[in-house]
Amino acid sequence: MKTTVIAVVAAAATLTTLATAQGAAAAPAAPAGPVGAVVTCGTPGAPGPLLTRACVEVTGNQVRFYGVATAGDPSWQPQSVGFAVSGTVVGGAPLAPVNPTVLVQAGSNQVGSVFSNAPCGATVSSTFSVNQPGWPASTATVSTVVAC
Repeated sequence: MKTTVIAVVAAAATLTTLATAQGAAAAPAAPAGPVGAVVTCGTPGAPGPLLTRACVEVTGNQVRFYGVATAGDPSWQPQSVGFAVSGTVVGGAPLAPVNPTVLVQAGSNQVGSVFSNAPCGATVSSTFSVNQPGWPASTATVSTVVAC
């Protein structure tokens, strides 16, 4: 009788160990850091015909600086508008800005792209502004940390 009880207890312990091991193998590992692109956009620039917002998209240590222009007036008619987009990795050399002229439609419009690599933990900053003669200045900025 004593041998039978020991055998049953040993068999139950083996089955519990197998079930625990299978459950542990099936559980996904928690990600080590951000997964995919992380987008950070700043507060809007000064009011004007267009609402401007500077944005930074970080994927690992790759950084994309760009802007978003949104027509503030519901009667906006599509027109070409000049912009300036620049980015900086704090502590590094400034990146060459881009000055695109974009046909701005009603709704939100992504404008320009400046690309760079930045070390993990670095702070990056972006500036986006309207660069259209005769229009009021509307500059927006944003800063974020590259969290690889």
